Amino acid sequence: MISLVAIIGAAAFLPAQNPPWAPTFNMSMSSITMACNSSGWYDPSLGAAFGITSYDWSNAKKQWANAKPMDCEERLVTQAQMTKNLNPNTNVFAYRNLVKALPWFTSVRVKLDDPAYSGFFLKFKPGGFFPNGSYHVPQCTAGKCSEFYHDQEQTPEHPTPDDPNPDGSCTDECDCGNNPCGEYLWDHRNGTMLREFLINEHIMGANGVGNAAIDGLFIDDFWCSNLINGSCTDPVQGPTEINPYSQLDMGLSDEDIKEITEAWLQTMTAAQSAIIAAKGYTWSLIPGQENANASPVMLQAKTCAAQMREYISTNRWQNLPLIFGLNMGTQPNLLPQLQQDIAAFLLMRGPYAYVGAGVWGMSWPAGVEFDKQQPQQKRPKEMDTDYGIPLNLATEISSGVFSRQFTNSVVTLDCNSFNATIVMKQ
Repeated sequence: MISLVAIIGAAAFLPAQNPPWAPTFNMSMSSITMACNSSGWYDPSLGAAFGITSYDWSNAKKQWANAKPMDCEERLVTQAQMTKNLNPNTNVFAYRNLVKALPWFTSVRVKLDDPAYSGFFLKFKPGGFFPNGSYHVPQCTAGKCSEFYHDQEQTPEHPTPDDPNPDGSCTDECDCGNNPCGEYLWDHRNGTMLREFLINEHIMGANGVGNAAIDGLFIDDFWCSNLINGSCTDPVQGPTEINPYSQLDMGLSDEDIKEITEAWLQTMTAAQSAIIAAKGYTWSLIPGQENANASPVMLQAKTCAAQMREYISTNRWQNLPLIFGLNMGTQPNLLPQLQQDIAAFLLMRGPYAYVGAGVWGMSWPAGVEFDKQQPQQKRPKEMDTDYGIPLNLATEISSGVFSRQFTNSVVTLDCNSFNATIVMKQ
């Protein structure tokens, strides 16, 4: 994905800021995961072991894709409640999307099926793109057609000979309401009416931040405009992770894309403000997470000293939240530099810092199919050790060697030899 610096400058997301909950140096609660088990419920005992557990839309997909109609939104709430029941201190996040209008969310489907709200959604270009009246994506599926633009890039479907392994499988025809299952798009040029619905119901409603079991949201995807950002590469301008010919199929001009991008930014900023006002939180308020990529800070052996000097000289993570990723390997050595990573995290961290799997998306444990996971065995004891409260900021005690004192430990990282020591105090 591209950087959103230029786009954000045009309409100003809220500045990065700390979550509303109390700070902690408890290592167990200084952890984070993007949790997903597409075959059923995610084991809540795993989710409850983290300080932040964010449940993806694909969680329990085998269940909600076969519901009549689909009920992803409600199942996210149920999963959140199961996690909270085991650990009320875990901050549980759910998935939302303010680019795509996903009809497996009940609040979206109700509006999509109601003609009174047709202005909420972008439409196919009348008459088709090709001479035969068709588009780059099908307008009709399983006997249902829609004037609203949609693709099936990440869409549950009934398997067919042409598509035997869709992204979510319905045992018979999928039920997304009156319209075909697909990824629809919000038309943010609608303005106040759409924005109020998205914020008051979809974001802040009883299945969102308004629910006591949900502390925050992962708000996915973004709009990109060549006229604003200069160049868009995901893979083209327009909505991210949508068929690359969507602009042509909708008949949108570059100016249309610009207007939608600017309006989407206004909606995102309003959504962030509403979430913060309700004492909730969202990933996009974490530094480096503006484009919803769940991408952590990582320690690299070749740049270890330079990285540590930068973080120490700026003290940037003392005042803002840090998401740090453990470098992931392959079985049996899933965490090839665990000691160095934990040491770096402790040296960098402030009161709002979270360590997790060092992969895009931060799913834990990375690279292991859910059904083959052995609960808790993949989470190292170092993530649950009581290192204490920091007594000072990290310092470079000799060239390339960094150290910090905690009430229960002394942490040292030697970037020259790339070795780390954590000495527990008696």
